[in-house]
Amino acid sequence: MTNLDDLNAIARIDSQDVLGAVERFADQCREGWEIGLGAEGLPDSGGIDSIVVLGMGGSGVSGDVVQAVVEPRLGVPFRTIKSYGPLPEWIGRNTLVFAVSYSGNTEETLAAVEEARARAARVVTISSGGALAEGAAKNGHAHVRIPPGLQPRASLGFLTLPLLSVLTVMGLVTDARDDVDEAVGVISELAASCHRTKPAEDNPAKQLSTHITGKVPVVYGGYGIGATAAYRFKCDLNEYGKTPAFYNQLPELDHNEIVGWNNLSELTTENFVNILLMDPGEHERVELRFEITRSLIQGALPEVYEVQAEGRSPLARLLSLIFVTQLAAIYVALSYDVDPGPVDVITELKNQLAER
Repeated sequence: MTNLDDLNAIARIDSQDVLGAVERFADQCREGWEIGLGAEGLPDSGGIDSIVVLGMGGSGVSGDVVQAVVEPRLGVPFRTIKSYGPLPEWIGRNTLVFAVSYSGNTEETLAAVEEARARAARVVTISSGGALAEGAAKNGHAHVRIPPGLQPRASLGFLTLPLLSVLTVMGLVTDARDDVDEAVGVISELAASCHRTKPAEDNPAKQLSTHITGKVPVVYGGYGIGATAAYRFKCDLNEYGKTPAFYNQLPELDHNEIVGWNNLSELTTENFVNILLMDPGEHERVELRFEITRSLIQGALPEVYEVQAEGRSPLARLLSLIFVTQLAAIYVALSYDVDPGPVDVITELKNQLAER
């Protein structure tokens, strides 16, 4: 097990410096916001009756994040689709479709955006290049180009904030500039307290990782902000930590999953840990459900650990949870002496798909 305060060991294990990329998340969010504000050739926003984000993996999470932040105040439906298609029949000329792929070559997204184009949807693409950018140029659609050279999962600021700023420029959401400023400030403060140079006893991200290492984490969040962060944390633990992880959301899990903790206690009490991602903006009944749910399941677990969102705006609160948990997932990998960057099994999967 690696000592998380050993900076030389961290540098040796983290071959792609994904920790450094995530530590710079605040700068990435600021730059991503500005990139979107400068987007050219955006479609007409008149008559738009729905918004769709097409994307997979770390790119698709951008849609989840923006949806969680803007949907409660949005006058049209917003949906994130993570597949090849077929797309719902209602997607058409009055749908604004964002196709998001960090590389620009994600096959599911390329297939789905072709169907959206065939329906005359109003398409905006976001990528660092690749076939998505080429298709935008060929078909005359707006393309938002983001910086290359990172892992998609370490590029959330570049993938998410342009989407939000384009929606702002098009007048489809209220100006989020103040919320972005606040979110960048909150993340900057957290970046200082969670930096690799901060010792574990004073570092919230390192502390969180120590509660997970050696266990199978099950992450819970409340509908919207907490659930979006929980899903993202689960994915980060899979990809960075190379470890099984699971998530669910309240109140839905109180209608099914809560019963699943009744059996196999000899397994769960030794090998699982429950992480609760808490948002102060939760519905009061969801807050109560967290309290009662915890009391009912904690006997089946060695520990239930809470992480609190920080900030005023929904954007700041959500990004604060994602930032700290993403760092924790990287620290989990490092504690296992595992390089958090490469995802060899995904590479092998893509290679085998390309051969068929």
